[in-house]
Amino acid sequence: MISFRSSTGRAALLAFTALTGLAALPSQAAAQSPATAPAPDRVYDFDIPAQSLARSVSAVSALTGLQVLYTDMGPQGVQAPAVRGRLTADQALARLTAGTGFRYRYTGQGVVTLEPIVTGSVDGERVLGPVRVEGAQSDGSFGRAGQAAGVNGVNGSRDITATEGTGSFTSGALTIGSKAPRSIQDTPQSVSVITSERLEQQNINDFTQALQQAPGVTVVQGQNSIEELFYSRGFEITSIQVDGGAPLSTSFAGSSRTAYFPEIDLAQYDHIEILRGAAGLFNGYGDPSGTVNLVRKKPLDHAQVLVDGSVGSWEDYRTVLDVTGPLGMDGKLAGRLVLTYQDNGYFYDTAENTRSLIYGIVSYDLNPSTVLTVGLSHTRQDSVPWSSGLPRYQDGSDLMLPRNRSLLAPWSRWNFETSETFATVEQRIGESWTVKVNFTNQVQESIQKLGFGSGTVNPLTNTGSVLTVAANDFSSSQFSGELSITGAFNILGQRQEMAFGINGVLSDGGGTRQYSPSEIVRGTPALPYRPFPGGPAYCSGTVIACPNGSSPQIDVFNFNPQNPIYSEPSDSLPSFLWRERGQEQLGAYLNLDLTALQRIHLAVGFRYSYYKQNSIRDRLCVNIPTSGVPTAENCVGREIGDAYAPEFANYDDTDFTWPPAFSLSYDLSDDVRLYADYTDIYVSQANNVDGDRKPVHPITGSNLEAGAKWSLRDGKLNASVAVYRIDQQNFAIRPDNVIVRNADGSTFFDPENEFAFYVLDNAGNRIANGEIDPETRCCYVTDFDVSRISKGIDVEITGEVIDGLNIAASYTYNDNEYKGDDLALAFFPAQGTSLITRQPNQLFKLWASYNFASAALTNDSWLNRINIGGGVSWLSEAFVAGTACTQLGTPNALGSSSCLVVTPYSYTQPSYAVWSLQSEYTIDDNWRLQLNIDNLTDTRYYSTMGTSAGGNWYGEPANFSLSLRGKF
Repeated sequence: MISFRSSTGRAALLAFTALTGLAALPSQAAAQSPATAPAPDRVYDFDIPAQSLARSVSAVSALTGLQVLYTDMGPQGVQAPAVRGRLTADQALARLTAGTGFRYRYTGQGVVTLEPIVTGSVDGERVLGPVRVEGAQSDGSFGRAGQAAGVNGVNGSRDITATEGTGSFTSGALTIGSKAPRSIQDTPQSVSVITSERLEQQNINDFTQALQQAPGVTVVQGQNSIEELFYSRGFEITSIQVDGGAPLSTSFAGSSRTAYFPEIDLAQYDHIEILRGAAGLFNGYGDPSGTVNLVRKKPLDHAQVLVDGSVGSWEDYRTVLDVTGPLGMDGKLAGRLVLTYQDNGYFYDTAENTRSLIYGIVSYDLNPSTVLTVGLSHTRQDSVPWSSGLPRYQDGSDLMLPRNRSLLAPWSRWNFETSETFATVEQRIGESWTVKVNFTNQVQESIQKLGFGSGTVNPLTNTGSVLTVAANDFSSSQFSGELSITGAFNILGQRQEMAFGINGVLSDGGGTRQYSPSEIVRGTPALPYRPFPGGPAYCSGTVIACPNGSSPQIDVFNFNPQNPIYSEPSDSLPSFLWRERGQEQLGAYLNLDLTALQRIHLAVGFRYSYYKQNSIRDRLCVNIPTSGVPTAENCVGREIGDAYAPEFANYDDTDFTWPPAFSLSYDLSDDVRLYADYTDIYVSQANNVDGDRKPVHPITGSNLEAGAKWSLRDGKLNASVAVYRIDQQNFAIRPDNVIVRNADGSTFFDPENEFAFYVLDNAGNRIANGEIDPETRCCYVTDFDVSRISKGIDVEITGEVIDGLNIAASYTYNDNEYKGDDLALAFFPAQGTSLITRQPNQLFKLWASYNFASAALTNDSWLNRINIGGGVSWLSEAFVAGTACTQLGTPNALGSSSCLVVTPYSYTQPSYAVWSLQSEYTIDDNWRLQLNIDNLTDTRYYSTMGTSAGGNWYGEPANFSLSLRGKF
């Protein structure tokens, strides 16, 4: 029996159980007697799963009364896509036969003959092209996207890119890298898709799990257990699109909280698209890592109810309810509602997480060529997250702690809510053009208070890690909008395509409160911190004045989080308030995809970008001086919490792409396309100023890629290989010679100013921590002969290799380094130093599944009810370069030792592989049971390497999940 730890979870489970009663509802469709000719326009409720073509046409016959004939050269062993929705018999047969190598024709009254496609015309044949769905009209989509009807959109979705119900690991149409549906083969960059089928088979429920399976993407644990960083081609991925709209920033660089925190439940999305490499043409500033596009689930044209309940290792419970269908007005109004609830622990102690989601979307056909879509979602997450991970010994060696060990105070919490509203209007103009306007507004509110252990461990005394407390209260909002016009026209008998648009993102982190850690648990000798009345005193000072140290020590080998010395400290007062913290990114783009000759295609793109950032940060009074003269810079005469001494920051820059982005493609055959692509790199760094306090120049560079793409088995199998080189210059670096130092050359830290360090501008002014204002930092240099170089190979194959066997396999190799004649300068990294060592040079990811129902077995075979799958993720060596103490001094009374000898050290995780297994059993027409086992061999490894002070995170041990899924 599944049990939940909260009343909300029990209620969700009861709702799930009640829905099982729907299984008893009778089907509304009654089979007709054979050989009765259906009316041409009669509509039927089809619900045919992906299976052999022979079984699918038999289902059509049973429902419509058509008699279907075929010869010995019939469709045995040929796989057909799922067909669901309210369709005519012709529409259903067209969808079933699209891309199968078979066609149908009427050979008598109520008689249809199925036969292999042959060259030449046949009298009486009625073969339909791809079924038109929204976005799939013959001239309204790009390239070969119209072929997607054989792979996509077969479940009654308006979205041609929808993968729900296809049973496929690939897609016939994506919108990432373009502004209209385009096939993978026609996209001249490295793009991938994680389809609905893969999300379900691999039991992928959130954004992080999905990107762990994405080709070429490395997931690195962030500051805590629910914060992750994503890397591709040596750079961090910092932008996310939703339904192909303007990109939302996920960058929290410089402690910025204006960004969108991507803790995303995937129950509201149909599939995920990933582009690797620069995407500046449509997305603004061309970060070379890549971008991710989340495609929302859309309403279906028929009633459907999905229910899902799962239980897994470490008390992981999850329920999902997904209801969709027409809402009235002859099917012009349709909607979809998704509800989820998840309550889970972790493989390490104390941490837990609870998340709920409400997602609703409604579409309305204003007229035959205009569709309005509106929707909203709300996510609430209440977590007890662990921060900082595990430390190591001062000499860099592994503590070899058990994998379930966490250094987490049980009162820790991070609660946040995300609300999203969105709207889209899509207008078709004739058969060739589409105008689309979309808006998305996202608001996040977050409160966190975290207690955790941090600090390196002395191998002589096994001490050194102490309780650290951090608090934040922040909010952020992002409003994105886009107007796009896409279409095609003919010149010299060749189809030419165009995309034009304007987009923008307005972000604001106003209202964020910033706390000083020193105000929470650290006291003074006169007023020490005590975790409980009469408890030990902690303060900052000498060992004599503060014999217990500045904070409670943590025994990493025998940590007891219930010890009262780790009790929750009182809330401190915020030190700063961000009155405003805004960003604006606006752009306009034009892309022309030209075909001069039948097999040669040239795409040219232009973009104008504008970027602006502004902020106002107020200091807040946390104590009131008893004497002094009131000024704008102090709290004399004020009250606790009053704002004073506002700090302002404001900067902007613009860019017009030149040379323009371009690609050249050549169709070697109908199945193979060769391509070469150039995209520029332009990243603003105007918040960094030089010694004269003038903004430094932007990061610039180029992204070059060449490759080949294959589309086989009528689009059911896609393969690609690509080589690339990224060259990034002009990035800002702060030279060593501007940092204030002691007489012995060590960095000076000011004990009178919370141990700030100082930099000197060209006028000799000292700037604490190099911060002129909250968003502006000094003193940087650019214009040196130094480059960040990233080059590598991407190989990928996805789709159905043979009947019933689907695979998603990828291999990526990346080599990145610093190069240049000026690297000899002391403040630059050494020649050949890697840009990001946490990203392994090599990644291999494989997932494969086999559906026995596609084999030539009898209909009564129990094997026909089974789908089995499995996979592996292999990562080569990764490391973090740092230093370690190879010789320690005599420990003091607190057990700490000074470091006598410091040497370079690499914190390394050797290569490893993680194996997974899946099995699904179809109980009946409505219910399926699925078992997933991850880390089958219980491999012990660090998924993320840190330093001796912390940031080391174990990967998950062997674990399982058991899911019961119903469809009605």
